[in-house]
Amino acid sequence: MKCWFLKRAVGWGIILLLLVRGGLFAQEKSDLYQKLVSQPEFISVQKIDPHPFFSEAYEILVDQYLDHGNPAAGKFIQRIILSIYNPYSPVVLVTEGYDAKRSAVDSYINELSKIVEANQLVVEHRYFGKSMPETVNWDYLTVQNASMDLHRIYRIFGRLFNNNNKWIATGISKGGQMTLAYKAFFPDDMDIWIPYVAPNCFSVEDKRFDRFFQTVGKKVCREKIESFQKAVLSRRDSIQPLLDSLIAVRNYTFQLTPDAVLDYCVLEYAFSFWQWGYYCANIPPDTASYRALFEHLAEVCDPDYFSREETRPMQAFFVQAAREIGYYPYNTKILAPYLSVSNTKDYLAQIFLPEGLSYKFSPDVSKLIEKTVNRDGDHILLIYGENDPWTAASVKVSRGSEAVKMVIPNASHRVRIKNMTYAQQAKIYMLLETWLEED
Repeated sequence: MKCWFLKRAVGWGIILLLLVRGGLFAQEKSDLYQKLVSQPEFISVQKIDPHPFFSEAYEILVDQYLDHGNPAAGKFIQRIILSIYNPYSPVVLVTEGYDAKRSAVDSYINELSKIVEANQLVVEHRYFGKSMPETVNWDYLTVQNASMDLHRIYRIFGRLFNNNNKWIATGISKGGQMTLAYKAFFPDDMDIWIPYVAPNCFSVEDKRFDRFFQTVGKKVCREKIESFQKAVLSRRDSIQPLLDSLIAVRNYTFQLTPDAVLDYCVLEYAFSFWQWGYYCANIPPDTASYRALFEHLAEVCDPDYFSREETRPMQAFFVQAAREIGYYPYNTKILAPYLSVSNTKDYLAQIFLPEGLSYKFSPDVSKLIEKTVNRDGDHILLIYGENDPWTAASVKVSRGSEAVKMVIPNASHRVRIKNMTYAQQAKIYMLLETWLEED
């Protein structure tokens, strides 16, 4: 793999040196800008500072249909970030699940762009960030419409890149879900599909998560987590005032009572602990001061997660979770004697959805994704972390599928190729080399 990249790098290095010395590369950049502004679908093209790996970058606003099946429904503006490495290199299409603000700064680069020396195209998800319609109609926020956004953008950029460019779709977490959905609806658009830590839930409260928490990590760590949760709740009289003070200082508001906010922070603690890879050694013992218990709880599960202020910019995610992409339940059995809430059933609708909204969940998209991976899994690489709760809802890959699924031992939701072992990286490099060299 390294040799292949080296040969390409040396060859392109000579060509680029000649272009730079001849003053032609600057002209090529100017030509690209002219091509971009000439596209009828582009509302705005703004040059931005690129990551040092790239030669130039642009923030582009695209005219998109609210409902691709009904153009009369109107349009919205969608943000994309284009970064150029070499016009003839592969293109990494990053399918964001949320807004793309992190991609608009010069410190951002997707690791696959660097690994395969690629151009980079980041697509902000509809109903997030700058891609929010002027009038919000949640009926148009469907996975299929979001997939059609990507398909339309791919076709537009097909005019700008060489027909021989290889295309790689990738996304992380909800963005990884979007990568899989895009594959399901438009299986022939990309050459390679690499979703990271992408869940594929079959209900709003997918029961697979319950089984996960019974086996994740070491037993001693699971017991320590449970003991910590009980310690916090049993010392509610001391800890609740600290939580209330923090909420008051930050001006948070909730659709929950103060007692219930503490309950949900404690219930969320186990999920957050494993998702983000905290260390068992850092969990305070039962004998720790109530301040130490509270500070650790707030570090691992900040109450802002349940606040109106935090959920408002994320409402699109919760609408999608309730409608098509699913979520996870809280298991209250062990902690029931310590909780103020009687149960947490339908908590997503009660806490996170815009007031007055309710949905009947449809598993159709999740079923289509799993069917696609197992029937048309060639050139799909699924990456998961063993200790990440979202792995409980990972795509089930059948024995006959050509898809490659890697579950990295002891890894969390933060798992990336760069922090894998050399052997694991080598396997991925070999796959990429093989897939990119194919006609």
